[in-house]
Amino acid sequence: MQNDITPRQKSIVEYIAETIESEGFPPTLQEIGAHFGISSTNGVFDHLRTLERKGYIERSPKARSIRLTQKAVAGMVRGGGNALPLVGRVAAGQPLLALENVEDYIFVSPQAVGREAFCLRVSGESMIDAGLLPGDIIIVDKTVPPRPGDIVVALIGGEATVKYYHNHGDAIELRPANHTMRPMVYPAEEVSIQGVVVALQRSLTSRKTLPA
Repeated sequence: MQNDITPRQKSIVEYIAETIESEGFPPTLQEIGAHFGISSTNGVFDHLRTLERKGYIERSPKARSIRLTQKAVAGMVRGGGNALPLVGRVAAGQPLLALENVEDYIFVSPQAVGREAFCLRVSGESMIDAGLLPGDIIIVDKTVPPRPGDIVVALIGGEATVKYYHNHGDAIELRPANHTMRPMVYPAEEVSIQGVVVALQRSLTSRKTLPA
């Protein structure tokens, strides 16, 4: 976290992140006040206005509408935090983790994965027999070398897909976990393995999906 905010404001940013991680949504003004012993709502507003002005949060008039910005998340990652980019649709010709592809940030246990990781929301039913359902968020480690039978995120022609990985030398087989679908085989040079799926987060309250 940069040095342009006070220790109290830094703690508020971290509390917002922890609440999003544990509850799935940001805290209310009253919850922030109670947690930090700030008796007035105006006092909480003052801190949030400062954080918004300095680019750490975004707000709307709705309840529980605080959103951490990339600046806040990047600061926590540098400080040993646990925020991973959630990748949405991949634009042709761009790296998977290009800023334009990042929809949000997901907070996970720092013990779960290393820093070279990202999240992707499952779309479609090609991996349902492996327990990956539409709307699930998978955590992908870029540093893990893929082995036969691993579930990977592969980039083919600018589109990301989640499949079982099998290397046949000059060809890569990407196998679905759905008995109604057939494996796909591509020349090895056409497939870019972006990482191995190492964990899964499932929300029981939301099934909004993004293409994977």
